[in-house]
Amino acid sequence: MNILGYIEFLRRHMKTLKWVLMVYLVALVLLDVLLHLEEAPGHFFIDRIWAFWTIFGIIGCSLLIRVAKAIAHLFLSKNEDYYG
Repeated sequence: MNILGYIEFLRRHMKTLKWVLMVYLVALVLLDVLLHLEEAPGHFFIDRIWAFWTIFGIIGCSLLIRVAKAIAHLFLSKNEDYYG
């Protein structure tokens, strides 16, 4: 199957894909909390907060995506009759 087939499959199952990815992110946070229980304390205060870097990465990635979409819509979108 070619890449277009995979993309079409994912587009048809978008709702399922979103739920799978949300479960994956929750599992990452839980895994970070569980692994953090056995670690030695970090050098900095932020290193001692459970799942900080996981949550920071998720929020940072979401913000980057939203900002990039906003900038793209602001600079790249044109009126319907732009070329007409």
